[in-house]
Amino acid sequence: MSTLPITFKSRHPWLHRVLQIEQVIVCVGLVVYAILASLNQKPSLLVMMVAMLTVGNLLIPFAFLCRRIYGERPFPWNWVLFFPVQIVFGFICAVGSILFLQLTKIDREPFWDLFRQIGYLTIVVVVVANVIMFTVEQFQKKLRERNEQLEQTVEKGTIALQQQEEELKRAREIQQMLLPNKLPQFKGAQIAGAWQPAREVSGDYFDVIQLDEKRVGICMGDVAGKGITAALLMANLQASFRAFAAADATPQVVCTKLNKFLCANIASGKFVTFFYAILDIEKHALVYENAGHCPGLLQRASGEVEYLRGGGAVLGALPDWVYQDYTAQLQPGDKLLLCTDGITEAENAQLEEFGEDRLLAAARDRNATALDTQRAVMQHVAAFCNSHFRDDATLLVLRVPE
Repeated sequence: MSTLPITFKSRHPWLHRVLQIEQVIVCVGLVVYAILASLNQKPSLLVMMVAMLTVGNLLIPFAFLCRRIYGERPFPWNWVLFFPVQIVFGFICAVGSILFLQLTKIDREPFWDLFRQIGYLTIVVVVVANVIMFTVEQFQKKLRERNEQLEQTVEKGTIALQQQEEELKRAREIQQMLLPNKLPQFKGAQIAGAWQPAREVSGDYFDVIQLDEKRVGICMGDVAGKGITAALLMANLQASFRAFAAADATPQVVCTKLNKFLCANIASGKFVTFFYAILDIEKHALVYENAGHCPGLLQRASGEVEYLRGGGAVLGALPDWVYQDYTAQLQPGDKLLLCTDGITEAENAQLEEFGEDRLLAAARDRNATALDTQRAVMQHVAAFCNSHFRDDATLLVLRVPE
């Protein structure tokens, strides 16, 4: 829609009103002429239009004055005052038109004869025309008010949305600070990780901590759900894990403490899947427990795959569950892949899941470092789902150099 009429109306409201009155005058003249012609009165269209326009233009100031009486009144008082004002205005228009015809000697019939011919009809047409115009004007006024309210609502909603986006952006920055900024690297082990939230914030968590000169602890957790709720619980999990993962605490001890803590503090219906392992860098011995998490994939240098399923229940559901320590012996060239279900359950356009087979295939390169493997897997997953992750996706790769 063109903005020219709107701009003209807003800049010249009085001129816009005058043009509206001119339209009413022309409309009244044409309607009166048509009615008289249908009654075989045979009036002169030119004479009638000259009379109507002349008298109408002379009465424009009076029309503005009349409008002040009812124009800004609230409903129903605007209509209560409208009708008597318009009847008076129509009577003045009729009298003025007849006087104009007589003074200019265009029509020499007696005043009352002319009044009976066109006077009453002029009054009716003036009132009806102004009723239509005033109705449209009131309707447009309500539309403008409604549009203004909608604009204000949209503006408030936009501001609130921008504030929410800023808060979520800040929350994501804070959450990223809870994850390891730089993963420790050792002569006997390579470690690389990736974190891809499905939304601004995530319920996934991974961590790598050096317990002493010979041992390193690696963990991965997945909070049920997504968004702010999961992110808050993830932050709680991070703080609890850091507190419980002492140098002398085995995965069984850490999972037991985390489970009791979360059972006492987690909301109903929420839980956490968790995998924690401790690697002896010199002996390449791995001690782990899997608390309902995706099985760790131990990809041997020979190509064989072992699934580190453990035997623990999810954290935060069963406070008396007994966790255990499980062991695995790593060899040079072996890779341990830990991931959340956002990796294996990523879907393509045909709703096929990425799955463990594609994950293992992407990590198959025996000579690839942990970082190269992590990048290859994430690139394959992103290409598979066209970067539309429907769940938080996290990957941790541990490789024993040959």
